[in-house]
Amino acid sequence: MPVPGVHADHPVDETCPAAVLRHADAGDWEKAIEHAGHLADGTGPLTARAAWPATMVLYLQGRLTEAESVSARVRDDPDPAYGDDRALLAAWTASVAWARGDVAACRRAADLALPLARAGGRPRALAAAHTVQALLAATRGDRRDNDRHYALALTAAEASGDRTQQLRIRANRASQRLEEGDLAGALAELDAALGLTADAPEPHPTMVGLAQHNRADLLLRGGRLRAARDGFRAALTTLQRAGADGAAYPLTGLGESYELCGHLPQARTAYEEAVLVASSAGIVQALVPALCGLARVLAATGDPTAGPTAARAVTASTDLTGAVARAALGWTMVAAEPAAAREHAEQAIGLARAARNPAALADALELAAMTEPPAAAEPLLVDAARVWTDIGDPVAAARVALARARIGRNPAADQVIAEHRLRALDVETATGTRSLAPSVRPPGSPVSVRMLGSFAVLHDGEPVPVAAWHSRKARDLLKLLIARRGRPISREALGEALWPGENAVANRLSITLSTLRAVLDPGRRAAPDHYLVTDAAGVAYDPRTLPVDVDAFLRLAEAGAAALGGGRVDEARVLLEAADAAYPGGVLDDEPDLEAVRTLRDEARTMYLTTMRALGTACAEADDTDGAVRAWRRLLDHDPYDEDGALRMVDVLTASGRHGEAARRYRTYATRMRELGVAPAPMRRRPRTRLRP
Repeated sequence: MPVPGVHADHPVDETCPAAVLRHADAGDWEKAIEHAGHLADGTGPLTARAAWPATMVLYLQGRLTEAESVSARVRDDPDPAYGDDRALLAAWTASVAWARGDVAACRRAADLALPLARAGGRPRALAAAHTVQALLAATRGDRRDNDRHYALALTAAEASGDRTQQLRIRANRASQRLEEGDLAGALAELDAALGLTADAPEPHPTMVGLAQHNRADLLLRGGRLRAARDGFRAALTTLQRAGADGAAYPLTGLGESYELCGHLPQARTAYEEAVLVASSAGIVQALVPALCGLARVLAATGDPTAGPTAARAVTASTDLTGAVARAALGWTMVAAEPAAAREHAEQAIGLARAARNPAALADALELAAMTEPPAAAEPLLVDAARVWTDIGDPVAAARVALARARIGRNPAADQVIAEHRLRALDVETATGTRSLAPSVRPPGSPVSVRMLGSFAVLHDGEPVPVAAWHSRKARDLLKLLIARRGRPISREALGEALWPGENAVANRLSITLSTLRAVLDPGRRAAPDHYLVTDAAGVAYDPRTLPVDVDAFLRLAEAGAAALGGGRVDEARVLLEAADAAYPGGVLDDEPDLEAVRTLRDEARTMYLTTMRALGTACAEADDTDGAVRAWRRLLDHDPYDEDGALRMVDVLTASGRHGEAARRYRTYATRMRELGVAPAPMRRRPRTRLRP
């Protein structure tokens, strides 16, 4: 007698259909897969009862073509006795179509599965049917329906004891929670999912691997890039050992972890392998993210295949992945075709809102900002930063903060803080994709001025030779203008400063201005007032277009002092250390008698001493003895008679047990005080200055 469910003209081993389900329910997936493969090799017609276990097992294994071949051999059998089996077959057929990216076919099968499952009432069928309905609800952006179907699916899966389906549902819900920025909810789902692997029967390894992948993705979104990388590797190992074709998912995760860090060669390798695996298996839902990541990396490295790669992702995308794919295409065009990139950004914004995908929305807003001038880009970046922060993605939020800093009013200080945050997250700020990509950064000024230590005008970092000036007065003019820090100075005052006591110098001043403009912009690529502004108020340089090192130092120092005063000690230390590094010497130390820059020189020196005092105090407060000593030593290098700094250095050395060094520093301090005719304070520990909260 033939096994029930297998038609008499079916030429394969008659034990296969029953064996597939028996081994699957026992957690013996190797044997279940073996029998499902034998069934797929057959040619005769099947009943739904015979076909659905094999379709399920082959789908879980990622062998979609074989799964389709099995379900295609089922003849229509309206017998109500087989309603649950037909429901299960339709549900797993819908899952196969989902993996293929064929949403229409998925919907047709899913809409057949649910009524049949409800009519039969078998928990296993209800779990499978509600799961695919949840997937379809996600494509519509209907989170309420998505939640409802997953809740019903989980209840039914628990009632049936189907651990594989339970794990699948929880992993999918975790992914949804992660998209919405509910990191705690995602973690709870994944803990429950992976807890299902503790007892027999074991769930299918593909579901275990995908749950591991989602947990790694959770770490990635939380900014723990190295831990995420380890998690993706573990998921990849699980899937590869099982011979499952779902390896494209953790490979894509690895690619993104490298991409976010700025390790673009490694990212490209991982993405390319993910594309190869997903293409070979025909898993479109895995293929599109891999193509998008690869396109971003190719664009950031100037590879001309970036555009076609992103276009392929757009062609393969569904409603669920359309926004990400469209944005990826925009990122490949943003440098060369900003108008076209903006169109793709607008489409991505619309698709992301329709799908209620906040991460895709933030990505599209970030892209749109890169197509606009600074004034229009700022509100878009603010919106993107708000979304990234809301969904708990610190790397993306810091990346956008750096983009804002590069176009902001205080780029020196803001950029230092943003870069510090990214480095703390293991991100290289010199490379990267999206708004970190070199091709989409606002162009820096090709010319800058050095005033600290010695004077120089630099083009692309190289000093302009003295012979290229043709006029010492042009050099003196620029020094006078910089000493005013962007405030206009009248032509009359300039004439008197450059040619004291002489009359009728207006023509000479005009010639000198022309000479200076030629030095700053020898190719005449910018407008005449781009670097030097001349109007009724007088003459000034424009600090927004002509970077000057002393300006950058003062902004960093002021920002550090403000952060310290506001109780933001960690931020203050970063800024104060950057200010220290930006001060190689005083203003025009090689021209100590130049009266015109005395005010600026005194301002910078005073600010530097204040910066070192503040940095020493902040380091001492953080119990960083070496940092405190280094700051106070720098202070004393510039002002050997600073009593408070000397005594605080002695105190912190004493408190840390470095008594010999403390004694030597005290003797130096005492000598300095006696030189001034001041009695040295006794060597004792003074109370620590507490920072304001």
